[in-house]
Amino acid sequence: MPPDIPPAPATPSPCVNVGILWGRDSIASTAAAVVDTLRAMNMLAAMRAGGGLAPLRWHWLPVPGEDGAVPPPAPGAGALQGPLHVIVVPGWLVPTGPQLREVSGRHRQHLGAMLRAHVAGGGAVAALFNGSGLLADCGLLAGRKAALPWAFAPSIVLMSNASGQGASPPAEVVWQRDKPWQRDGPLWTTAALQDTLPAVLDLLAQTPAAELAQAASHVLLFDAPRQLTATSTMETPTGNPLAAGALERARRWLQAHRNEPYSLQATARAAATSPRTLLRWFAQVYGHSPQDYLHSLRIAQAQALLQTTYLTVEDVAQQCGYNDTGSFRKVFARVCGVTPGAYRQRFKLRTTRKQWLGREGAP
Repeated sequence: MPPDIPPAPATPSPCVNVGILWGRDSIASTAAAVVDTLRAMNMLAAMRAGGGLAPLRWHWLPVPGEDGAVPPPAPGAGALQGPLHVIVVPGWLVPTGPQLREVSGRHRQHLGAMLRAHVAGGGAVAALFNGSGLLADCGLLAGRKAALPWAFAPSIVLMSNASGQGASPPAEVVWQRDKPWQRDGPLWTTAALQDTLPAVLDLLAQTPAAELAQAASHVLLFDAPRQLTATSTMETPTGNPLAAGALERARRWLQAHRNEPYSLQATARAAATSPRTLLRWFAQVYGHSPQDYLHSLRIAQAQALLQTTYLTVEDVAQQCGYNDTGSFRKVFARVCGVTPGAYRQRFKLRTTRKQWLGREGAP
């Protein structure tokens, strides 16, 4: 019998329930990455609210018939309470496509009806790495776009075609060969183990925990502008050998002088070219002007400061090179779609000032 799982809710719930399938051959690293993501989001929520009910709950879903399979130890797992919003298929540690077909076919007998009902009821599924083979075997990938691991893709496509469920001809899975991960409706698929984190965060950004997922992604995912501007006292890391072209020299100049008033003439001099030529080539290569690039660096720095410090909006504007707070607010709203104050409230990555100073118990 499949696990006793409540159907996905028709209306949003303040708590997101995540079930992670686990069997003998499940890949521990993808399951652990999902657990760590959920724990990080709960930690962020507790830091903001000073404790209270965790907004994300997760639970191991044992694969029927594999009672001896023990999931990896990780704090935070609990009994399932309420409807299930997300099912995670962490993939299987098998060496060949035929073995993947055997494992998927065996689990389809127990889990196929449950997965189809979960998706039909509005639930989401993250099929990580070759876990998409189970979705293919259940007929859930037919006609959908999917990111597939190249070593198992032929077998997964074959399983999807064979699961046609009466369609004539059966709809084929659309393999997105150039995508590390793919969302198609309620299904998320990945092509490699390292693509677990961005795909899961994107999935959680479609749930009632969307703001937490977006805030956590700013810390957990690589972001080039933030890497360059995270700390105003830290020198921009451009010491590695780079191309010595005019555009790269202009970019380096803007990074190094991002807190100074913008000057097209000074930037062009640093790039050893004319202002007109710099504008033309910068727009052609990067799709925007040098000033827009400077704004993107400054706003990335402002986002980090708003999320992690107690500086006022006026002080943030000053630190990021804006002498006029009104101008800063306009640029920030144009780039981010919200005001600096609203952004801070939505994506702050810090505890309360009292907790920071040790005046109340930290969670």
